[in-house]
Amino acid sequence: MSNFFKELERRHVIKATIAYLVISWIIIQVALAVLPSFGAPAWVIQAIIIALAVGLPIWIVISWIYNIVPQGFEKTAVDDDHQVNKEITNKRLNVFIIVSLSIAVIVMGLKISGAFSSNSNEQYAIAVLPFVNMSNDEEQEYFSDGISEEIINMLAQVPNLKVMGRTSSFAFKGKNMDMKEIGKLLNVNYLLEGSVRRSDNTLRITAQLINVADGSHVYSDKFDREVKDIFDIQDEISQDILNAIEIKLLRKEKDAVLKKYTENTDAYELYLRGLFYVNKFTPDGFLKAIEYFDKAIAIDPNYAIAYAQLTFCYTNLLDFNWGANEDLLPKAKAAAKKSLELDDQISESHMAVGRIKLHQEWNIKDAMVDYEKALAINPNSADAHIQIGFCLALRSQCEEAKVHATIAESMDPLSILNIFYLTLIYGRCHDFETALANGKRLIDMEPNYFGGYFWTGQLYVAMQRYDEGIAELKQCAKLNPGTFTLGFLGEAYGESGDIIKAKVIIDSIKSYEGYDRFANTSLGELYSAINEMDSAFYYYDRALKYHEGSLLWVLPRPKNQDDPRWDELFEKMNVIY
Repeated sequence: MSNFFKELERRHVIKATIAYLVISWIIIQVALAVLPSFGAPAWVIQAIIIALAVGLPIWIVISWIYNIVPQGFEKTAVDDDHQVNKEITNKRLNVFIIVSLSIAVIVMGLKISGAFSSNSNEQYAIAVLPFVNMSNDEEQEYFSDGISEEIINMLAQVPNLKVMGRTSSFAFKGKNMDMKEIGKLLNVNYLLEGSVRRSDNTLRITAQLINVADGSHVYSDKFDREVKDIFDIQDEISQDILNAIEIKLLRKEKDAVLKKYTENTDAYELYLRGLFYVNKFTPDGFLKAIEYFDKAIAIDPNYAIAYAQLTFCYTNLLDFNWGANEDLLPKAKAAAKKSLELDDQISESHMAVGRIKLHQEWNIKDAMVDYEKALAINPNSADAHIQIGFCLALRSQCEEAKVHATIAESMDPLSILNIFYLTLIYGRCHDFETALANGKRLIDMEPNYFGGYFWTGQLYVAMQRYDEGIAELKQCAKLNPGTFTLGFLGEAYGESGDIIKAKVIIDSIKSYEGYDRFANTSLGELYSAINEMDSAFYYYDRALKYHEGSLLWVLPRPKNQDDPRWDELFEKMNVIY
């Protein structure tokens, strides 16, 4: 063996192999850093790695057979007679290795410094505050809000730029607060503020980009245009912001940022009105939003993002027992499918399809694929992170789920809806302390929002603190009356042993018209809580029939988990993990 290594050394195979590996590493690192900037597909990098790997044994064979000499390559002698050539080869390989290692160090330094990045904006974070409605007509509030939200969505497509979520940015609407304080609360470098004044078809829009560190105006402009120019104005503002903070976009990135979802301003205005009502997050708000999205689509049948928003409205009406499944589910599925068919390059289309797969079809595996596609298109989507966190929690991958929950929270920290869904992830992962803290935070942030009481009540019950849980869930049902909240209050009574009050809640739910088309999961959970399993599985089967999304969250109760019908139910659901 020792003779073999001596022969490797004599033939310079070891040094030649080291040189090859160093050069290969440099090539791979440069390819990984540079090729994505030119839009090269992933297979190009994979092909380079495979080619270099295949080339290694070939190079080893060549280095065994040949030496580098002043005249080029010559066959290695079988003995040491060619001492001069041997020394020349040795020196050349030493120099080659030293130079290669020096280049490798430089490449590593450039990579760490971010010099290979297409943008130098890793440290940038921005929040777009709601533009102030300066019009005499308060009805134009939807328009000023919509412009702000559209600019948020445009900037969210910029790689490596952190863009604060809509709800957190809008938390300061109407509040006269210092810009530095807002920037500190949101943990951003820049704030965009502005105003909109509209008179008939004439617009005056102002925009100012403020550096949070010193309060200086990095960019300021005023636009006096017509409503038909609204798309151009939004494009200009977005491009001016990126120029002001010295972010340069490649063509592919620029196309994504400046993407127009419709060319029709009438359809666009109807879409903005729909968004205005979506953000109210009430059953009436969703129904009103659906009206506007339908009108927008009637004008522009190719309005993909409007179809995606329809799915969002329908699925939320379903999830909170605000509508019957056989009425809404087909519409939700059709809208999601149409959105993706029209445009598979927008995040919202993949989110829409993912919602249906997860909540109505219980296909966790495929839903996660769609959510990951959405996140790849819009890396600033807190909602995508939340939905991925849901999927991971359902698959008992709780540490990964919590990572996505943390990222989502950093993107939209003041959103009560965001925190509501984050709490579900922590609760599912049995991190009751964190979940309870989030529930209490929701109450502090918005005492009139049912969500905080919903979570604190459920968590107290899970911790067998029944009196506290029931008190919270009573307040929850008071703020948001309906079968959804009543069901959880009834469960709390059942879990605490108060069968009489639990049955009173059952009767209350059954008093709602059409309850047996949308409240079956709630009734199943209620009967399970009082250990009347025949009735429980009757309603679980009905929930299965109507594909109620909430059925996904059903877990066997400790006192009846041995009932074989649980396995039968989950087998019928065909949950795909």
